This record gives sequence, C-alpha cells and structure tokens, in this order.
Amino acid sequence: MSDHGTGLTQAFRTLTILPAPGKDARNASTQLFFYPFVGLIIGLFGGLIMWICCRFININAVSSLVLGALWTCWMAFATRGFHLDGLGDTADGFGGGWTKEKRLQIMKDSRSGSFGVIAICLCLVLKGASASYAISSSMLPVLVWSAVVSRLCVVLMCSSCSYAKDSGLSYDLVSGAGFSHVLCALVQSAAFALALYYCSGLLEGFCITLTGLLVPACAAALSTLVLALVSKRKIGGITGDVLGACCEISETMALLSLVFLK
Repeated sequence: MSDHGTGLTQAFRTLTILPAPGKDARNASTQLFFYPFVGLIIGLFGGLIMWICCRFININAVSSLVLGALWTCWMAFATRGFHLDGLGDTADGFGGGWTKEKRLQIMKDSRSGSFGVIAICLCLVLKGASASYAISSSMLPVLVWSAVVSRLCVVLMCSSCSYAKDSGLSYDLVSGAGFSHVLCALVQSAAFALALYYCSGLLEGFCITLTGLLVPACAAALSTLVLALVSKRKIGGITGDVLGACCEISETMALLSLVFLK
C-alpha cells in the first residue's frame, strides 16, 4: 500500500480549515488537481447557509447586506484567512518595496503594513457588497461559482508562471505544476458549471444563466492575468503570497462582474 495520498487531503489542508483525514501526496503539485473541487465544497457550504437564511428572513436592502457580510465571514473562516494574509503581504511588498529583493523581504515579514491592511479591507468590502447584490438578485449559484473559478485561477497561475525565488513554501507546488493540472481543473470546473446551470431554478433563489457563468469566469481570468504580469515585473515571478492574492482578487472580481449582468 502506498505511503502517500492522492492530493485531495493536501488540497483541503492547504486551502481550508475543514478537517481532512489522510496522507499528503508524494508531490505537492498533485493537490492542484483538486483545487476547483475544494472551492466547490466550501462554496456549497456557504451557499447552503445563505439559502437557509433566505428562507427565514425577508430579503431587502438591509438583510441582503447582512447576508453578504455573512458570506464574506464564512469564506474568511473556511480558508482561515490564509489567502487574505497572502493578499496583504503581496500589497505590502508591491507597494512598499523599490527593488525585487526589498519587495520579497517585505512580503516575508509577518507584520502588516498600511498597503496590506487597505488591500484586505477593500477586498472584504467589495466581496461583501457584491455577495449582497447576488443574494438580493436571486443569484446564489454565482457565489458558489466564484469559489470554484478563483481556485481554478490559482491552478492556472501555478502552471503558467515561474517561482520568484530558488526556494519557498510554495516552490514545489509551482515548479511541479503543468498542463495536466490545468486540463483536469478546467474539466472539473466545466462540469461544476453545467451542474449549477442545469440545477438552476430547482430551488427558490437558486438561479444562474450561461452569462452568469461566463462573465464571472472571464473577470476572474483577466484579473489573474493582470496580477501575473504585475508580479512578473515586480519580483520576477510568483510566490505563495501572490497565489493567495490571486485567489482573493479573482474571487472578488468574479462577484463584482455581477453588476454587468442586469
């Protein structure tokens, strides 16, 4: 019997606070095969919470804002703030350093700077407001979809970018990523999108269109491309912090794109 797992356990341990029994895979990059699935699980948990709340309260401007904030709290809790920490470190490094070496040094520092605090606050506010709009517009599946596509974007970034340093916590993850991880993640995400689309309308408030799937996905992909280019220029590649920033920014942009759907 193998002493190593399939990568699913490692994916849950990396991306969430949810308990995941089992062994880690031999190669760290194996976990990338399961990133969209992990996004689906935490998205469904949060979506179920939102749907139950919607059944017991009257949805208006105030209640939708509260539920949007609750969604944001759930995502921060489910990911133990790991990606938000990466977003803050990335903002501090990119905003406060004048050279590649200085930026990487700042990003490694556990202390938070003004750029990081501002970036995290903006992310939470925008995500909460956008989630509120999705809830008030009966588009709960888009919340779930944003959790999937943001993890897909992490896989895309890992597979298309080089690591900015010769070593690091995410070095093996990025250096081992390749086309097979992208293909598997894309197939998974497409399957989840079809499931969300064909299940749309079965429950009240559970509605999504093809446009509601494509626009958030394109917004998330575009934000990932921009971040990758900026990171390449700033530090010569990506790091684990940049991957965390990618997850948060792409998820936020996917939700923000909803304003163009109506």
